[in-house]
Amino acid sequence: MKVLVAEDDRISRAMLEKAIRREGFEVVGAGDGQEAWELFQEDPANIVVTDWMMPEMDGLELCRRIRSARVPHYVYIIFVSAKGEKDAVVAGLEAGADDYITKPYDPAELRVRLKAGRRIVELERRLKDQNEELRRYLEAAAEVQRSLLPKDLPQLPHVEFAARFIPSAFVSGDIYNVFRLDEEHIGFYQIDVSGHGVEAAFLSVALYQRLSPHLHSQSLLKVSMECSPYYRVSKPSEVVSILDQEFRTLFEEQGRYFTFLYGLLDLRQGELRLSRAGHTLPFLVHRGGEVECLDFGGPPLGFGLPREDGEDYVLRLSEGERLLVMSDGILEAAAPSGGIYGPERVKEVLRRYWDLPLEEVLNRLIDEARAYQGTEEFSDDVSILALQWRSS
Repeated sequence: MKVLVAEDDRISRAMLEKAIRREGFEVVGAGDGQEAWELFQEDPANIVVTDWMMPEMDGLELCRRIRSARVPHYVYIIFVSAKGEKDAVVAGLEAGADDYITKPYDPAELRVRLKAGRRIVELERRLKDQNEELRRYLEAAAEVQRSLLPKDLPQLPHVEFAARFIPSAFVSGDIYNVFRLDEEHIGFYQIDVSGHGVEAAFLSVALYQRLSPHLHSQSLLKVSMECSPYYRVSKPSEVVSILDQEFRTLFEEQGRYFTFLYGLLDLRQGELRLSRAGHTLPFLVHRGGEVECLDFGGPPLGFGLPREDGEDYVLRLSEGERLLVMSDGILEAAAPSGGIYGPERVKEVLRRYWDLPLEEVLNRLIDEARAYQGTEEFSDDVSILALQWRSS
């Protein structure tokens, strides 16, 4: 561990260097603040012991420069000065010093201060290593979560799908899926778990597993039957009702809830059945650019609130119509002035670009939301799922 000593008095500097080497440190000396700053830039020391009053650059300015520098590790700074007044001590600490010794210093006191500095630097180093390990774990978890998302969305003669997924952290509370339930039906859903990060991601993955499209004894989306075809595709409202029962006390137990939208598309005639639990309103885009928000459904799941939305919302899609479902990450993108992007701006983008390819529309929507908030990073998870119907 290296210590940089900045002291303009040659004898005092030699005594300091000798005392510090005795404690097992590597020592580099500088005759003034400017020289110390140049040495620090070449090879940042772990601990800096600096006098206050020096030519070229004093200890306060040296301290401020070190604190403003981009350094790969924490630097522990000790002021050594004849100025022992309270105001002087406060000034040194406000400049960024960690500790303060008044001349003439006691060698035992210096030893204690150096040991404290070593502990802080070593603790920061261990913490940095642990954070790096945690980052690797989170990146692995994020990769697992991304692997759950559909890699190839169904592209069928009558329907096209597109999607975007932008987590605000390594892992996300948003998740979606699109799947073929049988020859006649496509199912899709979107989930937005409250909050974001690891805890939200755990719940979203658990919900993903619960909403498996495969037929089994506990399947929500397909129910076993004794006669051919030996299954029945569940209505969206049935799926919401079962999830509501299963996660009724989630908020009481974990302080979390989630919003959910499930859709079932009949490929024969373009009939779309939807059920919504507190999720953001879906957008229906008609040919020509007219856009409407479909307002239906009940409260989020996990609160145990009464539900009165026992029937599916049903609509028949016409040629070229589009449905967009999104989490609230886009809608709540905040401008520097404090406003939010909101549904009206989303509708305006969808209206303006209604005749562009579906994938391009999603790109334009994300780009304009980023421009509105003035930054690339969203403060909340963003996921968008869209479909377009072609009757011929």
